[in-house]
Amino acid sequence: MLGHIALLVPARFSIIVIMAKARGQSSPATLAICLGLVLAVVGLFTLVARDRRRAVPVLGVATFGPYLPFPMLWGPIAGPLAAAMPLSVAGPAGWLLFGAVLLADTSVAAVLHGPDLATILGFTIIDMNMGLTLFALVRLAVLLSETQAANRRLAELEAANERLRATGDLHRAIGVRLAHILGASRRTPPTPDTLARIADISREAAAEARTVAATPGESPSTARIDPPDESSRLSRWALTAMTVNVSVVVLNNVAQEGTADPRHWAVAAVVALLAVAFQLYHGVPRASAPSAWRLTLPLHILIVGAAALYVGNGSMSALVGMAVANTLLWLPARWSVPIVAVAAVAIGFLLRLYPEVGGYELYQVASMITMAIGVFGFNRFPEAAARLRGLRAQVARSAVVAERLRMARDVHDLLGITLSAITLKAELALRVIGHDPGKAALLLEEVGPLAVRGLADVRSVTTGGAVLSLPEEIESARSLLDSAGVEIRVDAAGLANSPVLAAVVREAVTNVVRHSAARQCTIAVETDPKAVRLRVTNDGVARAARGPGRGLASLAARVESAGGTFTAGDQGDGTFALVASLPR
Repeated sequence: MLGHIALLVPARFSIIVIMAKARGQSSPATLAICLGLVLAVVGLFTLVARDRRRAVPVLGVATFGPYLPFPMLWGPIAGPLAAAMPLSVAGPAGWLLFGAVLLADTSVAAVLHGPDLATILGFTIIDMNMGLTLFALVRLAVLLSETQAANRRLAELEAANERLRATGDLHRAIGVRLAHILGASRRTPPTPDTLARIADISREAAAEARTVAATPGESPSTARIDPPDESSRLSRWALTAMTVNVSVVVLNNVAQEGTADPRHWAVAAVVALLAVAFQLYHGVPRASAPSAWRLTLPLHILIVGAAALYVGNGSMSALVGMAVANTLLWLPARWSVPIVAVAAVAIGFLLRLYPEVGGYELYQVASMITMAIGVFGFNRFPEAAARLRGLRAQVARSAVVAERLRMARDVHDLLGITLSAITLKAELALRVIGHDPGKAALLLEEVGPLAVRGLADVRSVTTGGAVLSLPEEIESARSLLDSAGVEIRVDAAGLANSPVLAAVVREAVTNVVRHSAARQCTIAVETDPKAVRLRVTNDGVARAARGPGRGLASLAARVESAGGTFTAGDQGDGTFALVASLPR
């Protein structure tokens, strides 16, 4: 789209140069001012195309204002302003304003050029063709953006639905159990039945937590956000309008040449009609290539090329450019792009055969490339829109999978250690209640805050707001390891917060409690200007040697995705070490 808009500059400016030379007004200052005005029109329309509607009045001034100082050099260049009207004003009013702009420019042309009907008609046709083409290209680009936005909204909706489903599942699977644990922890004095029940409920909650996030919900439905597909209809309409307009421009060119040879008129009229039929056959968007394009496309180019040479004066060069542009649709780019480029340059040089039409070479080259972009865009936009719509279900499924993975990770990171701590404290209290009821009561008192924390973690998981604190996790690790009878040493002077390393501490400590026979555990955090390194070691390597589980694999992925490094394993001296390093 932007390429098409940019090509308006050489196309329009080349006409100004030709007219300025013909009237002896080609001073560098005049041409520089006119070039600046053309750039202003193109730049302002670009702003309008980006939904900057406030630029429309300024674009109107830039379109019609230059007629005052340069009445015979300016125009036709009202196409961008005409296109801006339906882009800025919805409904029939926008198209009424489109027609009003064309009428205004035609009226100015009638005042300036008097009874020269061919010139006046040329202004109208060029403005209309430019306006319709620009409107269609911008509108198609907007439709693609709207399709992409609909895909994003659907992905967000499906992720929210998945979060809502998991919220209910987590509440039923874990929240209710944690509420029971909280109630049981407040019963005094503790009894063996109460402590056993707390341990059982905590183990059940841990087992349920591992399955909730992985349980699939309903398949995403793309029907919830499915805007109507206007691209095919708009492309057909725009291509038809552009083809008819170009044919009328060609006939008007023949009229301006003033030829009295009826054979030229007959050839021009018949070939113009054939060109419209060929163009609609080759260029209309369709699911597959036209069945006979290998025959009809060369015939199309041959017919309009021969007619252009026969009529002469470059009057039919626009039809040649449009015919060659179809090669972009059905030939590989390695062939079609050079063909279009060579044809554009060749048309420019062939105009030198007609000295009476000299000076229009740059205009014809720019116009052909502009038409080629239009033909290609109108044909391919619906295909691009269809591909985007086809990706909608895949995007929604990916969003759901990503949300499930996030929730599974957060359930593991947040709830795993909490439920392990509850189980551990209940089991320890159950062991000592017979000979030390006071210690059992203290351990039971610690279960209540853990259950409250677990309920808060459930809310964090389901709202997507789970953010861990490294200092808090180290303090929680002290409490849990101390309850488990593991001596803990912490070396974390000048500790800075890192949610990723906080998750590493949680998993490492949970593994020490669950999977090792450790008596000592050391947590060390080192910082330097380039990195923060966490090292967690324990002397329970015998049971840890069973190999890393999914938790360590998940941690490795998280650390590496944050640009860090992660290692975990037997150090060969009876210790197991987990080391994570993140860039600062």
